[in-house]
Amino acid sequence: MGLEKVIEKIQKDGEEKITHILQDAEKQAAGIIQTKQRLVNEASAQKQQELETQISALKAQDESSVEIEIKKIRLNAQKDILAGTYQECLTALSNLPHEKMITFLLKKTEKELPKAAYVYSNKRDEAFLRSHTKISYGENIETRGGIVVENQEKTMKLDYRYETIAELIWDRSLKEIAEKLFT
Repeated sequence: MGLEKVIEKIQKDGEEKITHILQDAEKQAAGIIQTKQRLVNEASAQKQQELETQISALKAQDESSVEIEIKKIRLNAQKDILAGTYQECLTALSNLPHEKMITFLLKKTEKELPKAAYVYSNKRDEAFLRSHTKISYGENIETRGGIVVENQEKTMKLDYRYETIAELIWDRSLKEIAEKLFT
């Protein structure tokens, strides 16, 4: 019974650490969004001045053509800013403590794919995975971090690469991020 309590305490402590890490990541993301908001405001002021100059030059053209050009310029500027924000979020995720994240992802894998037979990662995380899981190491993959696991038949795959996680979060949050950055 004593060993089970020790194991439960270690698991609880690990989960608390993971929760703390994820909270820190959320704080970093909020900081990035605030920084981007400031940059957007500065860029918007500069773009506003540039737009006013362009508007003066375009007044000779049809009014609808001017509106289309303004929207195009603004959308391109917003697209550039959003792309930069996505890359910064991915970099922040990549800078999280790798071993703790890999451990967390392995636990998640045990629940979702208990018969996992192969695990794949980047070269940096290979040694850690080989020493901390009984799942056979498949091979190195091109990724900033995270893991991919498959069953023996390779018919089921869980993709927990940082890029995939960031993309899922990004897709779910894109509207909210855009609203915060551009309003």
